[in-house]
Amino acid sequence: MREICYYIMMVIGMMPVLVSCQKTIDDDYGAASRLVVEGWIDSDGHPTVMLTRSFSPMNPADITVGDLVVRWAKVTISDGERTATMIGRVDRTVTPPFVYTTADIKGRPGKRYTVTAEYDGERVSAVCVMPEPSAIGRVDVLPVASCDTLREVTLTFVPEADRCYQLVVYDPEMSGRFLPCFMGTYRPEAGMAGEVTLTVCRPNIDTERDDYTPYFAVGHRIGVALTTITTEVWRFWHQYDDVTAFGGNIFLAGSVPLGGNIAGGYGVWSARGWDYRTVVVD
Repeated sequence: MREICYYIMMVIGMMPVLVSCQKTIDDDYGAASRLVVEGWIDSDGHPTVMLTRSFSPMNPADITVGDLVVRWAKVTISDGERTATMIGRVDRTVTPPFVYTTADIKGRPGKRYTVTAEYDGERVSAVCVMPEPSAIGRVDVLPVASCDTLREVTLTFVPEADRCYQLVVYDPEMSGRFLPCFMGTYRPEAGMAGEVTLTVCRPNIDTERDDYTPYFAVGHRIGVALTTITTEVWRFWHQYDDVTAFGGNIFLAGSVPLGGNIAGGYGVWSARGWDYRTVVVD
């Protein structure tokens, strides 16, 4: 599954380069292995958390994505009024193929969401306030010069001052979940006004090919979402885009962990204002 490459990049990018060869109890995953969180809750949606362990690409052990998945953690979420325990379950449409979720908490703009995970003596937590969503003005499908089988997708909206945004895409050919668009973070410059048009780039998750294209294949039905995110979340994904775009070999691209908002571990917890469109690429 091509999404594996995206998730390995997430886990490696959060791990600092190791300078010690001392053998430790964490040798299976790399020294100083810690819990890694990727989680989100969208307006009118329910929370999802993926929990793994970090590892170093310099470790010679034969590590698979399945080895890194944490399946027996206690994961809770609170919206300030109630707390719910998130249930772990297998989901083979995503990578890693295990998620924690609950239907007891629903996303509401303005709410403060706290997620906590405990496993094997470790405890990580994060807090994120959900911004108000911004409305999509329109989504356009445009021809690509000299190529009848690909189309460019653009999204137009009116950004609000002091807001941060990220474009995410659902393409069933790639994953069973929404994935961040390549170079999909956006923050309006001070003083700018009026609508903007952003290119919706296909997620760049396939490191086994050197012919990445930002365009979408004709005949696909995709979901395009405009998410409004906090500055911390924007900063994480903006750094991720930089590493992916300019790091050369992404498995060796970063010497420091990506910034995140997880206390006690690595990763990012997002509470996202959300507007969504289904698009037929024709």
